[in-house]
Amino acid sequence: MTVTSAALGDLPPEAYHDAPWTRLLPWLAPYTPATARELTDLTPSPDWWLTESPALTTMTAEHEALCRHLARLFVVRHPTAAFGPSFPSVPRQLPLSTIATSSRVGTAFQRLQVQTVADLGQLSVRDLYDVRGTGQGTVEDAVTALVSAAIVRSGELVEWEHAGEDLESDAATPEVQLPPAQLQLLEDLSQLASWHHIRRRGKEPLLKVFIEDGVPEQIQEVALRLNSLTAADISAESGSADPVLEFTALLSELDDRQVRILRDRFLGRPPKTLAELASEFKVTRERVRQVEGKLKELLGRTFHFGTGIGNLLASLRTEIQPIAALDRLITLHPDLARDVPGVDAPLWLVLDRLDDYFEVTDGWAAAPDVTAAREQTRILLEDFATEHGLVDLAAVTASTAMPKAELVAWLSWCGYVLHNDQILTRTRSLNDHAAGLLAATGEPLKTEELHQEMGRETTIRSLANALAADDRFIRTDRSTWGLASWDVEEYTSIKQQIGLELAAAGGHIEISRLVESITSRFNVSPSSVQAYAGNGDYEIVDGVVRRREAPAAPRKAPSATRRLFRHGDVWKFRITVTRDHLRGSGFPLPSGVASLVGCNQGDVVELDSELGTQTIRWTGLQPASGTIKRFLDQMRAWEGRTAFLEFRPYGRFGLTLNQPLDPGAHPLVQALALVGAERVSDAEAAKATLAAAVDLPPDAKPRRILATYRQRGDDDVSALLEQVWTRQRHPWTGQEVGVDGQAETATSQTGLPRQVQDSTTNRADDVDDLGVEDGAVRDPAPTAQLEPEEEQSSSWLPVPAGFRSAGWIRPHEAEAAVLAYQLHTDVPVQDGDELAGWARYVDEDSKNVSEYPANVMLVRTRARGEKNVGWIRELEAFGITQACAEGRAVTVTGLNGETLGLVEYHTPGSEAAERFRSPTRLLRVNSPHTS
Repeated sequence: MTVTSAALGDLPPEAYHDAPWTRLLPWLAPYTPATARELTDLTPSPDWWLTESPALTTMTAEHEALCRHLARLFVVRHPTAAFGPSFPSVPRQLPLSTIATSSRVGTAFQRLQVQTVADLGQLSVRDLYDVRGTGQGTVEDAVTALVSAAIVRSGELVEWEHAGEDLESDAATPEVQLPPAQLQLLEDLSQLASWHHIRRRGKEPLLKVFIEDGVPEQIQEVALRLNSLTAADISAESGSADPVLEFTALLSELDDRQVRILRDRFLGRPPKTLAELASEFKVTRERVRQVEGKLKELLGRTFHFGTGIGNLLASLRTEIQPIAALDRLITLHPDLARDVPGVDAPLWLVLDRLDDYFEVTDGWAAAPDVTAAREQTRILLEDFATEHGLVDLAAVTASTAMPKAELVAWLSWCGYVLHNDQILTRTRSLNDHAAGLLAATGEPLKTEELHQEMGRETTIRSLANALAADDRFIRTDRSTWGLASWDVEEYTSIKQQIGLELAAAGGHIEISRLVESITSRFNVSPSSVQAYAGNGDYEIVDGVVRRREAPAAPRKAPSATRRLFRHGDVWKFRITVTRDHLRGSGFPLPSGVASLVGCNQGDVVELDSELGTQTIRWTGLQPASGTIKRFLDQMRAWEGRTAFLEFRPYGRFGLTLNQPLDPGAHPLVQALALVGAERVSDAEAAKATLAAAVDLPPDAKPRRILATYRQRGDDDVSALLEQVWTRQRHPWTGQEVGVDGQAETATSQTGLPRQVQDSTTNRADDVDDLGVEDGAVRDPAPTAQLEPEEEQSSSWLPVPAGFRSAGWIRPHEAEAAVLAYQLHTDVPVQDGDELAGWARYVDEDSKNVSEYPANVMLVRTRARGEKNVGWIRELEAFGITQACAEGRAVTVTGLNGETLGLVEYHTPGSEAAERFRSPTRLLRVNSPHTS
């Protein structure tokens, strides 16, 4: 006969050992109330395992609960300890079949090929985890059975066994004992049938058996019978208990104080504090907390799976994946809207407040909470996201159980932007938002249209400057923008023409006819037509082009997956530990992780680890990982810690925790921590490590590394790298100056040596401005005139009659001014690799342009800040570039042929060119308009 822990719990006190706990379970000896707080609340004695025996402790504690808690402590803290020395009082020759508490434990012992306790002597918890099909529940059951056997007197156990055998001998006909694996199969089928009844799927098949072609007819019939097996064939549907009556019955068993705490503390709107309740009851806050804790424990123990409330919660957690509108759930389960007598609250609120798996916020029900639901939604969207973070709404709708209208409402609640039935997932920065909007629109947009659609608090000019400084955008007209990845004219015309051809042909057309029709009328290649016909909105099936009917989630490579980083042969996926992880729930993974471990849709992959098999499955809408609770328990992790799932060579799995980082640490140090790398000795090594983490060569340039992190969606890492690898934004335009190419670090913050010095600190710049060598800077006069030279300069270098000197303008400044006039935007002035200033463009309707007949202000950058030099007209800038190109003086002539000025040319190396650091001086005609 099998001796179960439940049966042992019914033994009289004399059946238990009166020896100290530490003799029966020696691994308890090192623990104190301070180091094993999970044991102190089990009995009235705070140190019972040090001062009592099982015979005494079991008088005040339930056998099952006591053994279960001790087993969990052993599993978590002693995973490598051998069972023999850990449970010395269990008889060595005791058959394991007498202590196996369930068929799954018996199956595990059978697969280990052990029959007696002696056979377990050198094995450990980790050996149990290594058994195929064994999870944490089975391991806990097996250790619980050992604890039960350890605290019962061996003689009493044998007598109780023989008594059981006598009872069995009186039976009319002994039943044939099935092998444990077959017993387990029957139990599993029964439980699965019960679940199908709860989910209202009693007529759906329980199993799906696949067989090869050509098998014998008898085997085909076996598969047919198994595939037709339903829950109704296993067990009849039993009437579910009324959840409201169940809760009301529990209330009747509580005292007044417990009911008040339940109503005011758990269900209050808002809930009362511990201090308020302590004042009302005239007790300490700690006492109220104790009553609250015992009440929560009672509720969890009472409403387990199998009760009306437990079954309802289990069904809801299945339906809320990851989120569901409360109104829809109430329609499916009308009981949720019923008021619960005694607490004046609907059942959904009672479940929300009493159960950690269920949360309602703002009309949304989430399991376990909306934070986790948001994260699952983000992971799902990432699997569908394109290069610019665009997700097709139809594809996501097909991949969730939510109705489309409900999904749109949820995405809006989460802050996502929708445009043209496309979801924009990257809108944190101005540029990312614009790129997504253009990709969703599919054609170039004017700056004003972009600005209006984005609805952000920024000016049109700032938007234009930001787009001009970003390599992802190109200007397709004076004020129209597109994506650099587009061949704008070809892309637009081909895509639109395919749509027109399909409409004219009734929705289907052979690819050969389509190619011939379009290439005969447009200057495009057949390969381009075929490429567009098989991508995006269209697909080619059996040589026929049609609109794509069911968009599929793109399979992302590991190197393109957010939060997945490479370190040699190991890939690390970053997560934040949540309550869900700590409770033992599985969780979704990006398709890039599934691809990394070779898990295709419909597959289940098992990875080896030190704590048993780790499962990665893709049997639902998206890939998912099995529980990692055992790893977190071993590391004593808490909610909010950063952890890395490690995928190692040869199918090995592991988990590590990140140490909390000082928020004041250098950005490079913070970035290394976010990718799971160790701190390095210098900035160059950090750059190489960050490059390798996203599968780039170690010598990749900072611009490429930063762009890769941005494209993957690792905004937290890219934001840190921007602080190191990009210059500060200019205060006048908000535009980035550009990427330095090196990381400037500070030893006071990181310990990394300073790699970059300010290139302008030691630069001699005694002539900064358009004018004389004194470098004086003045605000622009109310004309288009640049700052004049002072009299001493004029006397040193005479000015021709009829002209006045406007200033010495360097060739690269004139080139930037010409480009600013052409692009209608600010253009940086580059002196070699250095930023020497800006050509600031001002729109036609600006107040400045009405006062000064020029659109560009030249600005020079020095170590001590920027200096406004003066305004320059387009014809003057062209004249300077022409003078430098031809090596001669050039007259500046107006549109009507009138002379506006003169550009003097001085040979490079001459005294004037060296003194004023420029070979060109701009002279303007002395006239009422210029003086």
